[in-house]
Amino acid sequence: MTMWTSLDPAEVTVEPGARAGARLRVRNTGDTVEEYRLSLVGKPSGWSRIEPDVLRLYPGSEGTAEISFAPPRSSDVEAGPLPYGIRVDPRENSGARDVVEGRLTVTPFTETRAELLPPALLGRFRGRARIAVDNLGNTPLTASLVARDEANRLTFDVRPNAVQIAPGRAAFGELVVRPQAVRWTGAEEQHRFTVAVRRAGDDTALDLDATFDQRPVFGNWLVVVGGLLLTAVIAFIVLWFNFSPKIVSAAKEIKATNVPKPAPQGTGDELPDAPPPPGSTGGPTPGGKPPGSDLPPLTDALPPPPGDDGTGAGGGGPTEGGSSGGGGGNGGGGGGGPTQGGSNPGGGGNQPTTAPPAAPVTLPPWRAGYPKDLVVEFAQERLAAMADSNRCKLQPGWTKGVIDAPTRASLVCYQNAVVKDGEENNKNSAAIFLTDNEGELGRATLVSLWAQRITPDTVKSGSSTHQNTQLMAAFWWAYNRQSSPSDLQNARNYARAGIDYLRTDKQTLTKYSDTTARYISAYQSAVGLPATGKVDWATLQKMVGGSVM
Repeated sequence: MTMWTSLDPAEVTVEPGARAGARLRVRNTGDTVEEYRLSLVGKPSGWSRIEPDVLRLYPGSEGTAEISFAPPRSSDVEAGPLPYGIRVDPRENSGARDVVEGRLTVTPFTETRAELLPPALLGRFRGRARIAVDNLGNTPLTASLVARDEANRLTFDVRPNAVQIAPGRAAFGELVVRPQAVRWTGAEEQHRFTVAVRRAGDDTALDLDATFDQRPVFGNWLVVVGGLLLTAVIAFIVLWFNFSPKIVSAAKEIKATNVPKPAPQGTGDELPDAPPPPGSTGGPTPGGKPPGSDLPPLTDALPPPPGDDGTGAGGGGPTEGGSSGGGGGNGGGGGGGPTQGGSNPGGGGNQPTTAPPAAPVTLPPWRAGYPKDLVVEFAQERLAAMADSNRCKLQPGWTKGVIDAPTRASLVCYQNAVVKDGEENNKNSAAIFLTDNEGELGRATLVSLWAQRITPDTVKSGSSTHQNTQLMAAFWWAYNRQSSPSDLQNARNYARAGIDYLRTDKQTLTKYSDTTARYISAYQSAVGLPATGKVDWATLQKMVGGSVM
């Protein structure tokens, strides 16, 4: 042994966000000049330093090095004892290297953030909201959720009423607000209430202020219209009884003048059946299976939305090559204008009809300058629903359904934030840029946006939740490498459901079935995870990171 080492103190306690230190002493007990290289090993090495990291000592001399510990105030630094070591490598006598062991204790700290989504509820009989609780501390959190109103005019149903959250994670509770008295007529009435998030063992609470606007069952306009209709009915009855007409039969007069009876029309035979309508030519083609998969298509997961709003969403309405207009016969002229989709105009016998060419369809990824689309509008609503403190939040002023300058800037910020969080903090797979370009709305970015705020407890087997709808929408984009125009119809159905939820909290419930479990297993195998068929945090981290097939 050519050296002697000592660590003082061997045990150090430090608070996250503060600094603490220790001192290492090294003595050269050999008979030659030696150079000792010092380095830290263990978990604290990422946020600790040693100065100097090289000691050059003559025989019999001694040197010291200062170790500085500065753990960040973050949930990534766990509370409790953390062993570490200082490796001492002699340059000349490498076989005499040594590791001086020590222990660093990180003290716990608590930090909780909560949010009510949405903070303003509206309804006649009830209102629904979600309570999001984030644990930003470095110890597990148990918090109770309690709702109350000072006027005692509301009743609350909170499920669950307590949540357990690991450091750096979030949990959600469902809140249903009901008025104690139904308001049948009159103006809207606003009720103020508070949701208290209280940490176990702490008397202080984080209060979330909210409002519930109770609408009357019968609005003022309905009362006015009903009154007018009732007045009209009463007036009609009065006029009828006061001025009832006299009906006089002319049968006797006809008999007296021997006017012959009019002959009946036709021969009295039964009319033949009407000919069947002409067959439909065309119509929408069903969406196919996801590429590279034997799983059934996702088109049955959601019903088609009502009507087209001009952005490419929804079914309904006449299909291409529909039924003929009015009129018919061999050469007979009939009425009726043309129907949508190229159907025959009225009249003129059985004439062939040529459907107009289909309008061009924009396929993903969506870029700046592309036409308006519901899928882009969903992404905008999701980016705009982020917390005000999030620097990637899409601010007001964007144009619905198109990648304008504010939308592109928010997309670039979000994509880079996901990749940075995955590479530096290992919280996701950081795979967005493997398929998507910066500032474009592609498959990987859409999978990440759909997977936000899904937790394993909201997508369990047998459950029927809106988060299951989000999960199926994320799987749709993860599977479909190439999208035909008919395939995109299914994606826009999901987009409409997502927009309705983000704007009005309208939930589209999807049941967690055996088909869902098969999709999960196939996705897990494709991204290198065990194919358990159950959604866990590892699967969600792959989806948030933009891992697609």
